[in-house]
Amino acid sequence: MTTPFDDPQAGLAWLFLQCTCRDGDLDEGFALLSEDFTYWSNVTGDTLDKAASRALLERRQQIVEIDLDLLGCINEGENVAVEAYGTGVVDGAEMTCAFAFFFETRDGLIVALREYGDSRLAAQIFPPDMVAPAGPAGATMCVSYKH
Repeated sequence: MTTPFDDPQAGLAWLFLQCTCRDGDLDEGFALLSEDFTYWSNVTGDTLDKAASRALLERRQQIVEIDLDLLGCINEGENVAVEAYGTGVVDGAEMTCAFAFFFETRDGLIVALREYGDSRLAAQIFPPDMVAPAGPAGATMCVSYKH
């Protein structure tokens, strides 16, 4: 996979995201993560380690595979912020959602990722054990279903 970025940290972040999408290579993506990698999402409210992050992502892919379109990227030193628009199909209905991803990198690897998405949509799509009990208040972003 190639990235549209000249900055190595931004390229690393976007490559990881692409590896988690439809037709992505999870092994390639997880090779970009440090051993002490942590993942946090407003949908779960939990901080997960590398192994738990992979397990959660593999479960998500069984329910919905998404494609991400880049909307914007800002990086400062070892930190990268990516705004992306996701699309996927759940039970025959197209799902769309805006995402914000915040990466911390060190020594050419991703050490932390914080993801913000639509917690209400996630609660509709995923089983209860994959989302926070009621979803954080005010965590929604633009979302639509197309039947």
